[in-house]
Formats: sequence, C-alpha cells, structure tokens
Amino acid sequence: EPLVKVEGPIGASSQGFSDHPIVVLVGAGIGITPMISVLRMLLKNPGKMRRTFFYWTVRDRNSFELFSSLMDDIYDSDQKHVIQIRHFLTSVKHDDSDLGAVLLKYAVRAKHKHSDMDLILGGQIHHQVETGRPDWDDELRSVRDEAKELGHDDCGIFLCGPGKMAEAV
Repeated sequence: EPLVKVEGPIGASSQGFSDHPIVVLVGAGIGITPMISVLRMLLKNPGKMRRTFFYWTVRDRNSFELFSSLMDDIYDSDQKHVIQIRHFLTSVKHDDSDLGAVLLKYAVRAKHKHSDMDLILGGQIHHQVETGRPDWDDELRSVRDEAKELGHDDCGIFLCGPGKMAEAV
C-alpha cells in the first residue's frame, strides 16, 4: 500500500493583499494562478488598493498563449486603469553587451508602444512581453517611485514562485 505524504500550504502567497494601497503580485510560471484570483478580487473590491503591479515570468512563449484570453479579460475589466501588467520571457537572455539583444529589446518596446503588436509573440496583446529576467532592483524602485507619486509609502508584495525568485525580490 503506497504511503502519500502531503505538506503545506506553507503560508499563502496572497493573504492580506487588500490591506495595502500599493500591491505587487509576482507569479512565476503556473504561479500566475493564485495571482489571477487576486487580480480579479481587487478589480471587484479594491479595498485600500490604489495601484497593483503584476509581474509574470515564464520560460516559454506558449504559456503566454495559454493565458492570453484570461489576461485580456483582466485588461478589459480594469476600467480605472489601476493594474500594471509586466510579462517576462526568461528563456531569452538579455545581455547589455550583446548589440542584437539590446536592439531587440528596443524594437519590441517601440513596436508595442505604437501598435500593441508584440514581436516576441507575433500578435497583438495589451501587455508587452520583456525578454530576460526582471531586474528587481529597477522594477521595485519604479514601484516605489509611483507609490510616492500617489502619496503612499506602504506596499504589499505577494509572490508565488521559486525560492530563488523570492530571494531576488
């Protein structure tokens, strides 16, 4: 007879989000699942939330395609434009010393800015896909700056992803 051992959950990645005016949600791969639920709840009942930053990192572009209609629904539901969504395709390494990578990064941003066309995915999406891993220092500095512009010092960060990502964040 097989023995099955189940551990967890070890803390919830999405408890207490409605207590913060600035919310940062980070999902890696399938870690998008609980974060999508949080996004939907915040859109229905924002509580204290004034701005939400949603980061999603994946290794392959097929993941974006699987969740594209779900992300479009969230975009369409965000009537007050309080959610900023950032996607990162981590299998494409970004190297500032590689001229091709630098040009790709700027071409992707320029094309998306003018047409919602994403060169990485080859289609129209509301949210641009960045290549490489997020630079968490830069990303969180940007969150801090925007929070200050909105008059807030409090920020809640919620993550569903690997331990290494948690350490980086």
